[in-house]
Amino acid sequence: MALQTTSFKIARYILLALVLVLCIGIITWTLIARNRADQSTSGTVENVIRITNTDPCVQSVNNAVSQMWAYNAASIPQKYRDMVTQYVNEKITTRINGSCNDVRFVCRPGQIRRDCDPCALGSARQFAIEQQISDMIAEQCK
Repeated sequence: MALQTTSFKIARYILLALVLVLCIGIITWTLIARNRADQSTSGTVENVIRITNTDPCVQSVNNAVSQMWAYNAASIPQKYRDMVTQYVNEKITTRINGSCNDVRFVCRPGQIRRDCDPCALGSARQFAIEQQISDMIAEQCK
């Protein structure tokens, strides 16, 4: 007895092929998204060196700057204080939709960053700390 190919069997094979293509697409999309997330959180070369470097000079600079910002704000150079102030008091020129600690915010053109971005001070402070560490490593750890 010969096997007959029916329209139901053909439809089943087509459906199976579509499901297979969909699964491969989802897996590929996930891998690409994960790779982009890894690249965006990797930071600059200086930050990666600062975090992973076991050089005693780099570690001492990192510790000194961290302690300065945590315990002795008066000893922070004016250049880095100005960086924080400038960022926090920046006038927004384009609409910004963001999220800070899982709280969504919107900054509209003309607003001051500190008025609409709840993480403006923390972000500015972190940027200034990282810049100071990078500058000091470049000066002291040659």
